[in-house]
Amino acid sequence: MLGCAAFIALAPAGAAEPGGKGAQVPSETLVEFARPHQLVDIGGRKLNLFCMGAGPRTVLFDAGGSDWSVIWALVLPEVAKHARACAYDRAGLGYSDPAAGPRSPIAIVEDLHALIRAAGIETPLVLVGHSLGGFHTKLYTRLYPEDVAGLVLIDPAEERSSERVRALLLKRYGASLTARLELRDNDGLGLLLARFERCVAAAKDGDLDPQSPLYRRCSDPVRPALGPAIAAERARIQVTRSYQETQGSEVINSVYGKAAGDPIYAALFRPGVFGNKPLIVLTHGRFDADDPFDVADFQSGLWLHEQTAGLSRRGRHRVVPDTSHNIEIDDPAAVIDAVVEVLGSSSR
Repeated sequence: MLGCAAFIALAPAGAAEPGGKGAQVPSETLVEFARPHQLVDIGGRKLNLFCMGAGPRTVLFDAGGSDWSVIWALVLPEVAKHARACAYDRAGLGYSDPAAGPRSPIAIVEDLHALIRAAGIETPLVLVGHSLGGFHTKLYTRLYPEDVAGLVLIDPAEERSSERVRALLLKRYGASLTARLELRDNDGLGLLLARFERCVAAAKDGDLDPQSPLYRRCSDPVRPALGPAIAAERARIQVTRSYQETQGSEVINSVYGKAAGDPIYAALFRPGVFGNKPLIVLTHGRFDADDPFDVADFQSGLWLHEQTAGLSRRGRHRVVPDTSHNIEIDDPAAVIDAVVEVLGSSSR
C-alpha cells in the first residue's frame, strides 16, 4: 500500500491560520455548514445536501474518509459565485442517515447516483473529491460518464498503488528501500485498520468520551480554520456509534482495506478513459526531505496522481506548495482556482 498514509483522511491537517490561506468566508456563512439542509430521500434513507449559488453548471463536492460537507466550508461559498455549488454527507456521516451493509466504494457511488437523481441535480456536473472522496468521484466518472463534465481530485486515494509504482521505485531507489517501504506501509495499514475496528467496538457501548485518548484516536482533529460552530458539531457527531461505525466501514472496505476490486479497477482505469473531460489533480506539498521513506512515499504519490491525471486527455497534475493532506483547509484558494478552471473548460 505504497503512499496510503498520505491519503487517509485522518492524517493530521497541520497548522492552519483561521480562515485558511486565501479564504474570506464570513463567520455567519461558516455557521451554515453546522446544521442539516436539504434531506433528500434516496429510497428509505435521507442524505444531507447543502447547495449555494446558481448557474448553468453544478459543482458537487465529496469529502474524504471520516469527513462530511463541513470540510468544504472555506471553498464552497467561493465556488458558488461561479456556479451552483453543492456538498453532501455520505450515509452515516454528518446529517445523513446511516446505511446497512459495508460502505464500499461501489455502495458510496450508487448512493451518490441516487442522490443526484432524487435531488434533481442537473447533469453533466463537475465533481470535486478529496482523499477517499477523490477515488469515489473517479469511480463515479467511470461508471456514469454521462453525468460528469469535469473533475477536480484533491490528494485522491489511489487503487493498486504498490502495483502501479513498484517498478518506478525500484528504478529510482533500489530493491532494499522499495521493499522496506512497502513492508512498512503494509504494517502501518494493518495498524490503521485495527484502530478503526477498536473504535467501532468501543462505540457499541455508547458515545465515546470526548476527553479520552481513545476519542482522539477515533476522530478527525479540530480544524480551527473552520470556526467554532463546526468544531462543536464535529465534537457532537464524532462521539456517536453511527459515526464510528460508518468511518470504520468506509476505511476497512476502501481501496486500502479491500483488494478484491483491484482486477476490476485495473480494467476500468486505463490512460485516456475519461476522454476529453477536463481534470485537475492536486497533490499536497509538505514532506520530510530528511526522511528517505517520506521522500519515496511522497514521490509515489506524485507518480500515482500523474497517472490519474492521465485518465483524461485534458488531465493536469499540480503540487500545491506548503500544504498538508487537507489542501482545502491549508490553501482553499488553490482548490477554488482549480474548480473555476474546470468549470470554464467544461463549458467549451
